[in-house]
Amino acid sequence: MIPRMPLTIRRTEGGEYVDGIWQPGTETEFIARYSVQPTSPDDMETLPEGRRERKAYTLFGDEALRTVTDTDNADKVRIYGEWYEVSAHQAWRNGLVPHERMVATRLEDQPDDD
Repeated sequence: MIPRMPLTIRRTEGGEYVDGIWQPGTETEFIARYSVQPTSPDDMETLPEGRRERKAYTLFGDEALRTVTDTDNADKVRIYGEWYEVSAHQAWRNGLVPHERMVATRLEDQPDDD
């Protein structure tokens, strides 16, 4: 089994309008363990346009992360000191070691760390 490292995940829930004013969703942080691997050129081609030229990693782990295609608020992952957005997800169910596979692309604008 490939070793997994603890990663910080930022998840933002959907916002809502309150009295006609947009209120952003709450943000939570948690730690989850993933194997971090380089993303292959073939996998980069499957990403949405605008993300194919960014630095990316492929993550393998037990917990699925939210992607840009699942919600307006994709999960963000801190990898080697930089923030990445989850851009693709696949559930791998091979009968031996079921796991989740995600591709995370580097955010152009890095969030401030609190």
